[in-house]
Amino acid sequence: MATNILFLYNNLFDSATLTESSEATGYVAENTQHPFRTKVWTTEGATAGTANLKIDHGSAKAINCVALANYTWTSAPGTLDLEFDDAADFSSIDQTEALTWAANPTTNGNRGIIVKKFTSASYRYNRLNVVYSPGATPTDWSLGRIFLGAYFEPTHTCLENDQPEFVDESIVMSSPGGQRHIDERALFRRKRFSFLVETQAQWELFQTMINHVGTFKNLFIAFDYDSEPDELTIYGRFTKALVATNNLKTQFRIDLEFEEVV
Repeated sequence: MATNILFLYNNLFDSATLTESSEATGYVAENTQHPFRTKVWTTEGATAGTANLKIDHGSAKAINCVALANYTWTSAPGTLDLEFDDAADFSSIDQTEALTWAANPTTNGNRGIIVKKFTSASYRYNRLNVVYSPGATPTDWSLGRIFLGAYFEPTHTCLENDQPEFVDESIVMSSPGGQRHIDERALFRRKRFSFLVETQAQWELFQTMINHVGTFKNLFIAFDYDSEPDELTIYGRFTKALVATNNLKTQFRIDLEFEEVV
């Protein structure tokens, strides 16, 4: 049973201007703003293991959550943090949030995601710093989808937080001679869950979130942020959203269906 569920839905990172310290041809930093998590930024060069990504929001933006997906770090980087500053040269860094590496994939084979929430900070610039050198020499690495923005956190935990359904859309065909051919597709997860909203403020926050993403925008959901943030954080989109209310309209039951994007 999840004890703390987060919806990371308002991604301010997508409208920011990016400046990378290095990138490989065809694998530019702007790929991290693409909704497909398989589009990646890849470092290149003699010092490729050490790289940073400067993020310019154009004006101060309030941020209280970060998520990183589809990275190729197979062990914890020596440095993995997010900095905040109002100066483009980061001459006097105002705030730093250290991020905790999570295996990708996890030990159970799920797609690990690094996620962290923190006290809201409002600055024009962020900078992601990575120092990754698992061996004697620096190693090129890749990073996919990035989230920087706000999250919605219901006050009630999930009423129903069943284990995800694993969906396999691989195509199996047989020839007239009986030989089988399999067009293998990536396995993805689908979850159905519910929670209660009992205050007008929470109801308005939920409406803000669902109106922002609908059933077409991708978002991150940390289904159990307290206990298993890397194992049970999934990137995808809603496929169904239903709301039921009691007779006095003092309590709302939210029923959602969520499908992973691979």
